[in-house]
Amino acid sequence: MCKVAIVKCDTYEVQDVKNAILKGINLIEFELDRKDCVLVKPNLLMKKRPEDAVTTHPAVVQATVEVIKEKANRIIIADSPGGPYTKKRLESIYQAAGIKELEKLENVYLNYDTSYEDLDVENTAFKKLSLISPYFKSQGIVNLPKLKTHQMAVYTGAVKNLFGLVPGGQKAEMHFRFQDVRRFMEMLLEILTVAKPVLNIMDGIVAMEGEGPSAGKPKKLGILLISEDAIALDYVACKIIGLDIKDVPLLEVAKEKGFLKPEEIEVVGERIEDVAPSSFELVLRPEISFVKGRLPHFLASFLDGFLSPKPVFDKNICIGCAECFNTCPAQAIEMKSRKAYVDLKKCIRCYCCHELCPAKAIKIKRSFLFEKILK
Repeated sequence: MCKVAIVKCDTYEVQDVKNAILKGINLIEFELDRKDCVLVKPNLLMKKRPEDAVTTHPAVVQATVEVIKEKANRIIIADSPGGPYTKKRLESIYQAAGIKELEKLENVYLNYDTSYEDLDVENTAFKKLSLISPYFKSQGIVNLPKLKTHQMAVYTGAVKNLFGLVPGGQKAEMHFRFQDVRRFMEMLLEILTVAKPVLNIMDGIVAMEGEGPSAGKPKKLGILLISEDAIALDYVACKIIGLDIKDVPLLEVAKEKGFLKPEEIEVVGERIEDVAPSSFELVLRPEISFVKGRLPHFLASFLDGFLSPKPVFDKNICIGCAECFNTCPAQAIEMKSRKAYVDLKKCIRCYCCHELCPAKAIKIKRSFLFEKILK
């Protein structure tokens, strides 16, 4: 039986968060073995302030560090954000996200090393998997995801957060390589089997609803979720915000492959129904999965392409930063007169442009027929 703790925490006061984490750890009966080095992996998607609810709140990171520091000689805080993986980018994100101050803590280090290593991973789709260097320096990962909606994945949490172990440019390559949503989810599950975080602590004190993972709206939930099992944690988080397995590609694939067994998950602490919000703005699944396997391949592909959501660029809001141009896996975007333009014939519908646009100038538009069918 796998335990997932739901613990109420209404503030980002570090001591309140620390108390909630300790309570959750006790509820799941977890004890961290002594480690020389632990990697703390928050969600640091992009340069955003803590109150924007895009990144893991610094209070959750600090409280986690204070909880585990007695069992670790050295703690490295690291992530590969979206876009180019450079020291300058890391510095700006650490500063904006409120993480910079944490390097003043004893034996706590922010990662500025942008090198990576290849790992031989036979029996996976990769064969070789590139991961950021801090992964190889640590003996365990404590995973700190943020509870958010996601335009491609519907929901992003503990499993998706581990994609940040893949260095920047390599992530773009993997988006291009695994364009099918199902294959992308299979890839995320394979990364999970390699990373094997020892503990997952989800920041759901203020989550994100709507157009996540970066352009949505902060939503106060007042909870932390804690588990040794990343998939079980994601399943419980989805139940809280009103998503079923069939709504979330990751959970659907995880269940099919035997990674997710709802009957073996025990929720401890608060009950799901007691912390579930009265409303939570969700994202529709991006792919028309019901046509695949039921219609001839050429017809299914045509309908999927015709009905699939597409990124639409608002030239009045675009600031010409070229972030989308620099990060597009399919090289479907070009800059003209400091404005971004997308070639939808090249677009692979990964929505990285929407995810990383600092000005929120990109919307994901769905056809009227698409919404009618899925609703």
